[in-house]
Amino acid sequence: MARKLLFVLIWSLTILVATCTNDAAAFLFDQEINFSFELTPDFSELLRFDDIDFSDSFYAIQKTGHFLSFALLYVLVLNWLKKRETALRATVAFALFTEILQLFFERDGRLFDAGIDVLGILLAYGICRMAAAGKASVKNSY
Repeated sequence: MARKLLFVLIWSLTILVATCTNDAAAFLFDQEINFSFELTPDFSELLRFDDIDFSDSFYAIQKTGHFLSFALLYVLVLNWLKKRETALRATVAFALFTEILQLFFERDGRLFDAGIDVLGILLAYGICRMAAAGKASVKNSY
């Protein structure tokens, strides 16, 4: 139980560091971590959709990272808590929290990104649910 929680905490911390570091490209490619703090962020930035550009390869990498990071987080939280819906609520709440938190670290927090996070979570939720149903079906056939 403690080891499962440790995996959740390590992965959550990894997401938080990636979320809050000044420069996502420097973090990803050069493993540089720097923080700047903004006491009065502009919360309207959460509602921006005019900067979506999937033709930019780095942008696509970032969004793929959002999707996969939160899918994995869901699996880790589910493995720890053993309750699908609780794990779902916890990871969705964390996704929203990280997008809001980015605004305080001079990053671009976007509800669009939270949506990508949630899509990753929902995919993992669906796969885990189907796997559990398949496991129960096999168990009942004996």
